[in-house]
Amino acid sequence: MAGVVFLFLLDRWLKNWALTELYNQKINIIKKIFSLELFQNENVAFSLYLPPAVILFLVITIISGLTFSLVFRFIKRRERADFMDIGMLLIIFGAVSNLVDRLRFGFVIDYFNLVYWPVFNLADIMISGGVIILAVSIWKNKK
Repeated sequence: MAGVVFLFLLDRWLKNWALTELYNQKINIIKKIFSLELFQNENVAFSLYLPPAVILFLVITIISGLTFSLVFRFIKRRERADFMDIGMLLIIFGAVSNLVDRLRFGFVIDYFNLVYWPVFNLADIMISGGVIILAVSIWKNKK
């Protein structure tokens, strides 16, 4: 849990840093492959377009559903977090970080630019990692 909170806080700091330090600037990490630059993403995952109201509805619904499920799992089990819980926490905290951007600015702050891939942020990595962990956990529990 502490690691997920740390990643959330790091993402919030990186977004603030990107807004102030990367405006009209690009920092090459690996020339022509990976750079840091500010991108204002008004779309959803992989820069797919959805109307803003639909995006907010979906994000809030997903966050609420996962939070309810996680709380229910803790109440039912009364044990420490398992692999599936960590996946849900990563998705929740990543989605909340991006939701904060949407509500404050009307867009999500992205700052990692990898060639041939849409610009993304740490919250996106948390969400993607959480989905993978959740899928693997569900698949293993089905066996």
